[in-house]
Amino acid sequence: MNDDRTVHALRVLQLNEARWQAILDTAQDAIICIDRTGDVTLFNRAAERIFGYGADEVLGRNVRMLMPSPYQDEHDEYLASYHATGTPKAIGRVREVQARRKDGEVFPIELSVSEARVGDQVIYSAFIRDVSERRTMENALGEARRLAEQRERLADIGAITARIVHDLGNPLAGLSMQAQLIHRRVTRDPERPARDLGGAAERIVSEVRRLDGLVKDFLDFARQQRLEVRTIPLPPFLQRLVDLWEPVAAARDIELTLDVPSDCTELTGDEDKLRRVLDNLVKNAVEAIDHGPGHVAVRAHRADERIRVTVSDDGPGVPETVEMFKLFETTKRGGSGLGLSISKQIVLAHGGNIAVERLQPHGTAIHVDLPTRVAAV
Repeated sequence: MNDDRTVHALRVLQLNEARWQAILDTAQDAIICIDRTGDVTLFNRAAERIFGYGADEVLGRNVRMLMPSPYQDEHDEYLASYHATGTPKAIGRVREVQARRKDGEVFPIELSVSEARVGDQVIYSAFIRDVSERRTMENALGEARRLAEQRERLADIGAITARIVHDLGNPLAGLSMQAQLIHRRVTRDPERPARDLGGAAERIVSEVRRLDGLVKDFLDFARQQRLEVRTIPLPPFLQRLVDLWEPVAAARDIELTLDVPSDCTELTGDEDKLRRVLDNLVKNAVEAIDHGPGHVAVRAHRADERIRVTVSDDGPGVPETVEMFKLFETTKRGGSGLGLSISKQIVLAHGGNIAVERLQPHGTAIHVDLPTRVAAV
């Protein structure tokens, strides 16, 4: 009887071992186990396929052989620190790091590390997924998106150029007429008081100023957005914005308020360009109300690694038919319709997003979502 039980127990153990081996052999992800010193104790078939080593080449050797610098140089120090303090840096997290194949190729992986204790032994298990193909596809998609955006920009620039050519016609004709009028008066009667020419000169200055603004808007839109990234303390940045516009709002009987919670301390970005975006939004909000009483609110809100800055007003609102970020779309008389398009470009260059919300019963809110950390472009 005892012999039968022993045979049965051995068969169960063998079956369990075969099951675990089958799982290890058919897993799509690399599974690598190391001991307390960092030596490899398990290296499954997926690990062989991903790294290019046979298990016999790796077992018993330090796992650093599978790492490029700086991970290779830091690994032993990390293990020693973990054993001394018990504070993990990688265990229990999914991280994206780099690994090295047998042929020396460095490639990106997703790494998850767990810890287990068997008796007095410690086993660290790493589950590794090769994400190099995914990264290649993401890079290809990013490049395709960049080319599509470039083609769209070229089309937009062509549309703006045609619009400018159209819009320059009448003003230039008017400037020419006013200049000819001044020239005839001066030629006909050089002693005539200059004040008689004041009206014509003022009209010339006004038209030149308008055309200059149109050309500057065009150049800003056509120019590739290059960011000078630095850390921006958010509360003083937004306070300066409100301080600048508060006298203008007060003169129109409009209350301008600011709300920045304590967790919205800073972000990175191009301060001048972001100031231009928010200046434009506050200006639009004040002009939408025109004359109060009214209220314009600037609010910040943090969600994970993003900060939302919202500029809202209780003005009449924007009609559903108006696409606010579309080229030349404007509700302001004499506006170029480029301000919000340029603002959108700046926000997108920061890796953010800008969106409009129509408030009820009336009013508008523009939400600018920005990552707290922005890479230089």
